[in-house]
Amino acid sequence: MTLAVAALFYGRGRSASSGEWPAPLDDVYIHYDFARALAQGHPFEWIAGQGFSSGETSPLYACILAVGYAAGFRGAWLGVWAAIVACVSLVVMLRQLRAALLPAPAWVALLAVPIVFSCGTLDAAWLSGMEAAVTGAAAATLLATVKHARAAGPLSRPRAQWRVGLVGAALVLLRPEAAVLVAVATAVVARRSGVASPLASCARVALPGALATLAIAALNRAFTGDLGSAGAILKLLSSNPYATDVDRARDYVVNVALFARAFARDFAVGAHTVALLPLLLALASLTSRRTRGLGGLCLASALAFTLLVSWNGAARYQSFRYYMPAVALALFASALGISALASRPALRVVGAALAILGASGGATHLGGAASLYARASRNIHDQQVTVGRRLAQELPEDAIVLVGDAGAIPYFSGRHAIDALGLGGYHGVPFVRAAVLGEAATLELIERLPAGERPTALALYPNWFPGITERFGHERGRVTITDNVICGGVTKGIYDADWSTLAAGGDPAPTGEPWGGRVLDAVDVADVVSEEAHAYLSPAPAGGWTLFDVRTTATGARRFDAGRSIPRDQEESFAVAIAIPAGASVVVCTDDAQAEVTVSAGDHGSDALPLTAGPPVEAGRWRFLATRIPWALMKGERVRLRVTSGLLHDFHTWLVAGKP
Repeated sequence: MTLAVAALFYGRGRSASSGEWPAPLDDVYIHYDFARALAQGHPFEWIAGQGFSSGETSPLYACILAVGYAAGFRGAWLGVWAAIVACVSLVVMLRQLRAALLPAPAWVALLAVPIVFSCGTLDAAWLSGMEAAVTGAAAATLLATVKHARAAGPLSRPRAQWRVGLVGAALVLLRPEAAVLVAVATAVVARRSGVASPLASCARVALPGALATLAIAALNRAFTGDLGSAGAILKLLSSNPYATDVDRARDYVVNVALFARAFARDFAVGAHTVALLPLLLALASLTSRRTRGLGGLCLASALAFTLLVSWNGAARYQSFRYYMPAVALALFASALGISALASRPALRVVGAALAILGASGGATHLGGAASLYARASRNIHDQQVTVGRRLAQELPEDAIVLVGDAGAIPYFSGRHAIDALGLGGYHGVPFVRAAVLGEAATLELIERLPAGERPTALALYPNWFPGITERFGHERGRVTITDNVICGGVTKGIYDADWSTLAAGGDPAPTGEPWGGRVLDAVDVADVVSEEAHAYLSPAPAGGWTLFDVRTTATGARRFDAGRSIPRDQEESFAVAIAIPAGASVVVCTDDAQAEVTVSAGDHGSDALPLTAGPPVEAGRWRFLATRIPWALMKGERVRLRVTSGLLHDFHTWLVAGKP
């Protein structure tokens, strides 16, 4: 059955990918990138030599792929190794599920196979080249080891519980959300701890997974300053600074609702859904003492997994791939439900009929799922892979490419790259923290890079990065696809980069204005590094949106700067990094937006001073607002800028000794 399903998906996908091995997601190649770097002796690096990256959320899967890369599966051939791993994993999964079903009769296991394979969306995820199949094998192995631990005698029970814990550690190293599965398994095992201490049982099951999770978090914190992975920082609903709690709640509910509808659609026959049949079988697993523990483990874990994953803002995209472990667990529970019904002679026929009908309903959609898999594979091959190979031919070996997709383009181009969304790492620069603020913040970090480390080329969607592609790129070509079902846009542009308007090395005064005084402190607004150094606070979500411009300085040079938009009745604030003597001036760089702004500082919050405009400047020039602060400020005291009317665009704020 594994080979038959694999032949259906791989056959159609390979035909759609011009005979090459298919990959229906660009994220597949992110795993390939990390695996290649690992095989080259650079663990936890997206591209060898670019430093640590927390973008690999499945480090164990990268290790498995690295074995294939080291064995000679290079380029597109690494997909063949991923397919071998997937098929072997599915066979292991089914054998472990069979062990979990015992002592059910053989026909129960035979009916469980089509039930498990009956969801076409899940099959596509298993065979996508992602970690889904290995995760499924680990989840089924957890069921078998939990069953063994619950049945083990007093002498062998501790060892069996440690075995559950080790499988749990593997699960969280494949998918961090699997921590909920380990947590439920801990409770299920502890309930059968016998006369032994339940706390000791919990420790044996939970400790390996907890240590694995803490180890990854510690690495992330040590090398990036963040406990969470780059994917979590970029995608979680809580990471969007411009979303209100109402926005997040709405998106969360939409994610859950759309997933439920998609699951029902996968088991529909015509206008009728038979999705209830697998769910009825899953609930039936709770009716038998023999299957209740594992059935409850599957159902509770599937529910917890679904609720957790729904906090991912991207959960409803890419064919709901983040939900697929929950679907697999639900179908495992369905198999256990068949076993539960088979243990009662009067219900055996009912169980078999429900299994056959449920599997048949899902099987009617396998062809459609395989077609979608093939269309997505064609999109990735014709756009991402094509762009990567084109860059390999056209760019010198020392080129650096700014990409918005961290997968196939760097993999096939063989060039160093900077991921504008931050999933890949680049010498510790926090691109992922900038990405959630918009492309203006990304440009600020590029400005911080030495000129020799800035991207020399861009491979970006112009619809995703309109400002960067229009203002800093000279188009050299584009790749356009049709029938797009998976890519971020139909057109991927290729550009030569032009950073001539960026200051050298992140100059603290990029506009180059003569101050007539010494700069004591500076906040480069929208630069996440400068903002974090000054504990900057924006009025988000009611304001603080980032923007950028390129305008003329007093010396006649054209200079870039990014900033934030602060609306009326809102304020921004920052903490000074050094002690500021009395009589220093606050100077704000702005554009043509008109605003009345007051400044207060330290303990003098009630003494608001108005920012006044300097001499009029010609159109297209940077403008400046300033005021003098008569008080001294200690290090860490806050300066607050409040907009009383109009709209303030704050691109840069300086504290200058004396009057400018």
